[in-house]
Amino acid sequence: MFDPAAGSCPVCGAKEEDFKSSGERPRRPAVFARLSSYSHIVARLQWDATAINLAPDARAWPELPTERRRRLTTLLSGFCVAEVAVSEHLTPFAEATDDTLEAWVFFLQRRDEERHAQLFDRVAAEVLGMPGATPAQRRAAARANVPAGVLELFEVRLPALAAELAAGRTGLEDGVGLYHMVLEGIVFAAGQRALLDELADGALPGVCEGVRRVDLDERWHVGFGLRCLIEAQPSPELIHDVLAGAKSAAAAWGDAVPAATREHALQMCARRLAIARLTEARAAA
Repeated sequence: MFDPAAGSCPVCGAKEEDFKSSGERPRRPAVFARLSSYSHIVARLQWDATAINLAPDARAWPELPTERRRRLTTLLSGFCVAEVAVSEHLTPFAEATDDTLEAWVFFLQRRDEERHAQLFDRVAAEVLGMPGATPAQRRAAARANVPAGVLELFEVRLPALAAELAAGRTGLEDGVGLYHMVLEGIVFAAGQRALLDELADGALPGVCEGVRRVDLDERWHVGFGLRCLIEAQPSPELIHDVLAGAKSAAAAWGDAVPAATREHALQMCARRLAIARLTEARAAA
C-alpha cells in the first residue's frame, strides 16, 4: 500500500501507479510479486516514533541498578549512533539498481531507519538524559558509550562501502551482504534481542515497545536483503566474506550482549544463507 505522506521515491521518482500499470506486464512476474509484497508489509508495520510514551521510563531509569543501566546505556547509545548511520548511507543502494520497484523498497527501508533514529534520539534525550540540545549533539555524546567495534562497522566500513557503491566501484550484492546480512541481520538483531530480553520485566515499557517495533521492521529488511542476494546469485567469495565477518560483527557489542544471544544471531545468519542455498553454492565452488 502506498503511503500518501511519502509522496514519490526521491531516487527513482516512482509513484504507486507506476507499480500497478495494467498496460505492461513485468518482465519477471514472480519477482515483481515478491517485491510488491514488501510495500504491504511496510503499510502494516507503520508506527509513530513520537507517540510512544517514555515518561514512565524516564522516572524508572534512575532507580535501575548501576550495572543494568550501564548495559542498557551501551546498547541504546549504540542504536542512537548506528540508526543515523544506516539512514544516511542507504541512498546509494537505491541508486545502484535500475529496477524502480526495488529502488522503491530501498526507499521504504530508509524511511524506516529514519523513524528508528528518531526513536533512539528520544530515548537518549528523555530517558538516558544524554546532554545536547540537538540530535547531532546527543549523538556525539552517546558515542562515548558505544563499543569501538560498533563504531568501526557503522562509521567506517558502512560509509566506505556506500561511497564505493555510489561511485560504481562495487556491486549492489556487496552492499547487501554487509548492510542487510551483517549489520542488520547480526549486529542489530543481537542488540535488539539483548534489549528485549533485558526489558522483558517491564522496567522500561516505552523503550521495550519501541524496540519491539524496530525489531519487526528490521525483520522485513533482512528478508528483503536475502531476496536481493537470491536474485543476484553472488559469488561464493562474497558469501565467504559475509560468514567470515559474522563472528566479529556479533562480538561488536562486547559484554552488553550475552554470548548466547550472539551465537543465536550467528546461527540465524547461517540458516538464512543455507535456506537460500547460497552457502550450498559456496560449498560447491
